[in-house]
Amino acid sequence: MDESTIFLNSSVPKNEGKNGDSLIPVSKFSPFINKFLEEREKVLKIFHQGGDTIRVSEILGSIAHLYERIRNVVEYKGEHVLRRNAIERILRRLLWEHAGRDTQKIAQVLLRELIWARYLPNDEVPRSKGQNIAKIIDKYLYFLDRLANKNSGSALSKHRSWIWGIASCEIEEAVDPSNRDAYINLMYSWFTTYYRWKDAKVTDNDKEIQIYLAIHRALAKSDDEIMRYHLLIKIYPNWVSADKTVVDDVVGKFYSIHEAIEKYLHYPDRFKLYRIVQRQIAPFEIFKTLVSQEKNQIRKTIDDQIQFELKIHEICRVKYSQIKQKINRGILRSIIYIFITKVALALLIEIPYEIYKFGHLNYIPIGINIIVPPTMMWLVGLTIRPPTESNTLRILTKLNSVVYFNPNPSITDFSLIHIKQESLLTNIFALIYLLLFILVFGGLTYLLMLAHFDIVGVVIFFAFLSLVLLFGFRVRYTSSELKITSDKESFIGYIFNNLTMPLLSTGVYLSKGLAKINFISVILDFLIEAPLKTIIQVIEEWTSFMREKREEVVELPEQ
Repeated sequence: MDESTIFLNSSVPKNEGKNGDSLIPVSKFSPFINKFLEEREKVLKIFHQGGDTIRVSEILGSIAHLYERIRNVVEYKGEHVLRRNAIERILRRLLWEHAGRDTQKIAQVLLRELIWARYLPNDEVPRSKGQNIAKIIDKYLYFLDRLANKNSGSALSKHRSWIWGIASCEIEEAVDPSNRDAYINLMYSWFTTYYRWKDAKVTDNDKEIQIYLAIHRALAKSDDEIMRYHLLIKIYPNWVSADKTVVDDVVGKFYSIHEAIEKYLHYPDRFKLYRIVQRQIAPFEIFKTLVSQEKNQIRKTIDDQIQFELKIHEICRVKYSQIKQKINRGILRSIIYIFITKVALALLIEIPYEIYKFGHLNYIPIGINIIVPPTMMWLVGLTIRPPTESNTLRILTKLNSVVYFNPNPSITDFSLIHIKQESLLTNIFALIYLLLFILVFGGLTYLLMLAHFDIVGVVIFFAFLSLVLLFGFRVRYTSSELKITSDKESFIGYIFNNLTMPLLSTGVYLSKGLAKINFISVILDFLIEAPLKTIIQVIEEWTSFMREKREEVVELPEQ
């Protein structure tokens, strides 16, 4: 198989009509929605198998859940990837603790820990899932062993994290099918019917892959590990049920597969395409909520178009009212994250430095460093406005094109080719941006020096302010996901956005760099999580033992 043409035999739905040709309707529903409902019903049948379920102590689970919340604040991962990230982290720790590779034991403990942390519901996950997880772990251990036989230790260690990231995605899908692919395929079919990528120099195969990945990023909020897993499935559709023969085949082609997947993930224009796709996700986010609410009644709901539209209006109303709460939660979480992981370390440097150099503390710079950045974040939150009723009408119009059959779809052409400006104009803009950079940092540095900041305090101020502004604008961006059209920018907002651009750029670089040296995560992994989970497990087993003894006494028949 040629790994460079992943989608030629892909399960992603292709257009059933081109260039406005009529599609043959199966019903009054669109072919997109019919395919989606079939996929969803298939997944639901697989998951609801019944049988004995795993039950854990709610009290002990509360302790694990509290720890997990603290852990997530420290790492600041997106909400959509928290469980996958937890699976990978727990799995790595359990493999380290159980050097004997008792995968049945590892699988059962993994499931219990996920239920403790409330990533999975208590007393609902079948115990048989443990056997499925054990088989997955066995497959990846065999994969790594075979890869180790062909490569040196250094080459293997380089890709071990890559492989376990994919394994965590497969485990997550096995324990709780997410319907992620069903929604992605739904949007993919709709998008490629109503939008056409014009750039002739890009192959059809590359266009299909990049649109698919853009929808992953925009709609499912997938991280690189999730997208790698799904690309691997496109190359090897039978990977989930792979036997040793298939695994050996993948091992033999691993480096070409790895290179192809990474090439697609790092496509140069991926973010341009993402921005085009992202502007279309609002209807699908609302539809996901409708499906979640209606469950098995979704066919009946969309069959009645009046009832369907009333429910969409109500969902939008509720979602809009929740935006403010989401903003406040995001802002608070961002401030706590930066304070714990970055500012605490910075203050440990600043305070000893001032005592060493000046013999005393200068409280004004420390106070400014603590107060000003969160205040800026709060001001960013004030600029966020919920969508209006006109936005709901636009969402409904697009949803109708998703759900109901349209014999003549109107196609919108788009291109990612950047129209380069005149060289002289480009150079002038670059010079202006450089001057803006100097103005912002130079002006603020001058003001800070007037407030008796030393060089360390200035660096800490800029680092903290840049990170807080970055997270603030990310929260604002997240809150606008339900908006189809952009907000009108005021003159003050225009000036503010331009002046903060140098700080935002600095925040991006700091965030990427500091994420690689998050020492608190390492401390939590080895000094807190491992012993805490061991203690909880021992107490859980003792509680189970005492429960059995109590039942024996209570249920003992009279002689």
